[in-house]
Amino acid sequence: MRHTIKAAILALSLVASTGTAFAHAHLRSAAPAIDGTVQASPPTIALTFSEGVEPRFSSIEVQDSAGQRVDKQDPHTMPADNKVLVTGLPALPPGTYKVIWHVTAVDTHKTDGTFSFTVRP
Repeated sequence: MRHTIKAAILALSLVASTGTAFAHAHLRSAAPAIDGTVQASPPTIALTFSEGVEPRFSSIEVQDSAGQRVDKQDPHTMPADNKVLVTGLPALPPGTYKVIWHVTAVDTHKTDGTFSFTVRP
C-alpha cells in the first residue's frame, strides 16, 4: 500500500510538471539579416522572435561604428504579430552597424543579444 501511494504521488507530480513551459523569446531572424550586407539604408530594423514580446519592456538599439546611437528609439511590435519587434532608422550612411536588443517575452522571460549589419557604399 505504501509503495502504491508513493507511485501515485510520483505519477501525479510528473503529469503536473509537463504542463509548465519555461520558454524564452529567441531571435529567429532579422531584417536586415544578421551579419548581412544591404545595398541601401533600411528604413527599419525588424526582429522576429520565437514567441510574443512586450514592447514596453523591450528595446532595439542601433549604433554606428563610433558607438553612437542612430535608431529612432521607437520600438513597437507589428499590429498583427507580437513576435516581430521593429524600430525606425534614419537614412544611414555606408558603414557597419551594431544592433543591441533586449526583450521581455509575454511570459516575462528576458533575453538579449547583439549582431551587426553593413550598409554598402
